[in-house]
Amino acid sequence: MTTWKLVIAFIRRRPLSWALHVVTLAIGLAVVLALVQVERAAQARLTRDLASVDLVVGAKGSPLQLVLSAVLQADAPTGNIPLAEAEKIARSPLVKLAVPVSMGDSYRGARIVGTTPDYLQIYGGKLASGRPWARPMEAVVGSEVARRLDLRIGKTFIGSHGLIDSGQQHDHAPYKVVGVLAPTGSVADRLILVDLASVWAVHGESEPPADDHAHHHHDAEQAAAPADRQVTALLIQYRSPMGAVTLPARVRAIPDLQAAAPPVEMARLFSLLGPGLELLRALGAVLLVLAAAGFLVGLIGAVGQRRRDIALLRALGMSARQVFLLLTTEALLLGLAGGVLGVAGARLLVFLGAGLTAPSLGGAGLAQPPMGVADLLTVAAALGLALMAAVAPAWIASRSDPAQDLSGAQA
Repeated sequence: MTTWKLVIAFIRRRPLSWALHVVTLAIGLAVVLALVQVERAAQARLTRDLASVDLVVGAKGSPLQLVLSAVLQADAPTGNIPLAEAEKIARSPLVKLAVPVSMGDSYRGARIVGTTPDYLQIYGGKLASGRPWARPMEAVVGSEVARRLDLRIGKTFIGSHGLIDSGQQHDHAPYKVVGVLAPTGSVADRLILVDLASVWAVHGESEPPADDHAHHHHDAEQAAAPADRQVTALLIQYRSPMGAVTLPARVRAIPDLQAAAPPVEMARLFSLLGPGLELLRALGAVLLVLAAAGFLVGLIGAVGQRRRDIALLRALGMSARQVFLLLTTEALLLGLAGGVLGVAGARLLVFLGAGLTAPSLGGAGLAQPPMGVADLLTVAAALGLALMAAVAPAWIASRSDPAQDLSGAQA
């Protein structure tokens, strides 16, 4: 009988006990690996979404909320700021690029953002089809929105007031899709981008424009004329490091305005989430320790129950080395099963987590990472834990006296 057949026979004699040990190991590995994958996916997602935005200027309130709403599009805005003040800040010699954004409407869960073409520059956005908006009520949709909502060139849609579908519909001002963005891997994929004048027109600050080009210049002048125009926030890139030193203080000196640095606020967010993540890591570590202890106890118990079987194998010519190999192979096979199940469980947890986060992230949750080094390391960790638990029992079994074990069993 080969080593593999003996290993399978040994496992089949205690299927429920070994299944419990394998599942415990798999759960511990799944929790730890899922946390690692989620953290990496979140960091990569934030890096892409924050892009090169150095500062966000918006209405007073929570700086974190301002960054989440204006940059990540994952929260409600803190309010609006006067367009005139935003334009003054944009003209500062410390500013390299200033992009206004206006929010407040949505279409089937996708946010409608009024902005300028410079918004695409922040994220390296390029058109996969169509053209940029050239007049109010024309829209360019992100790749994820186009796929999820089936928005194609020439299609019209009606936005809803607010960031949920239950808001009042703006039936008087339909949008027309004129362009679809190529995937950028950033927040731009999950947005519907329109002209600032479109947002003002939808909310009754000017009449929605007609479709002919003859009205284009008139509407643009009408949209820009009133002095009480507002935008939700201003996204800024510094011209030099000096901007980070002086510009935020200048903004805070303006009544009802605040300045928030995205990297600082994201560090604060992760510090708030830190204790919860540490607790989950500790839970995973405890489960791994319990799994290793379970393997150790299980193998010691199995060796005690198999004393006569092992003694017979030794009497039939199996060497101590082969006995040691037999028991360690059994543990490694069980560890391999736990590792594979752990990787599968981690992917299931990430998938479920992506589904839960999708509504707050514009329909696109955290991406499922491809198979990689982390998965192989997880399987290797499972094999390592199983092997460490098996060494002592296998050593004891390989050094036992066959004659004494057989005589003890017969007595």
